[in-house]
Order: sequence, then structure tokens, then C-alpha cells
Amino acid sequence: MSENLDNNFEVAIPDDLPEDISQGVRSHGKIRRVVVDRQACIGARSCALVAALTFKMDDEDLAYVSDTLDQDDDETIEMGAQSCPVLAIHLYDKEGNKLFPEV
Repeated sequence: MSENLDNNFEVAIPDDLPEDISQGVRSHGKIRRVVVDRQACIGARSCALVAALTFKMDDEDLAYVSDTLDQDDDETIEMGAQSCPVLAIHLYDKEGNKLFPEV
């Protein structure tokens, strides 16, 4: 884990982030950073169906993290990440530890 912090909410920036990502930082909850690996995303849309306030689809049918991610609770975001058939969604806690998928 990196010592760098995201200034928005003092959430640690993980060392293992993919290169082409969409990410958002939450102000509360166990899940504090939500990352979509856009190179791995296949556009299945399951994340956007399960956690519609966190995940949206763009014009290329790739998922991205919405600005409204704070409106979904931890359980909904986790279910959205788990619904991804290629595990393109990564969830982190405030210290930058990966919560999902398990390492």
C-alpha cells in the first residue's frame, strides 16, 4: 500500500491499481475506494443493474464509477462488484487494503 492519500477523504491510494481505470472515493463506510478496470470490463452491465447509483455505462458500453456512489450502501456496492463476471471491479478500505476480489 502506498503512503499517498487521496486528499478528498484521506483514503490511501493502493499500489496495485490497473492502468485504465474509473474510480471514486466514498466519504463513509467500510468500502472507501471503488475502482473499475476498464481494460477488463466486458460491458455485461450487471454492476449497473445491481448498484445503479455507483456504476453507470458509457457510450462504449464500459462501466464507470458514478459521482453518486456515496448514495449506495456497502452491501449494494459489494453485490455490484461480485456480479461482474470478469472481476473488473476492485474495492478498497480507507487504508488501501483490497476488500474485493480477495487476494
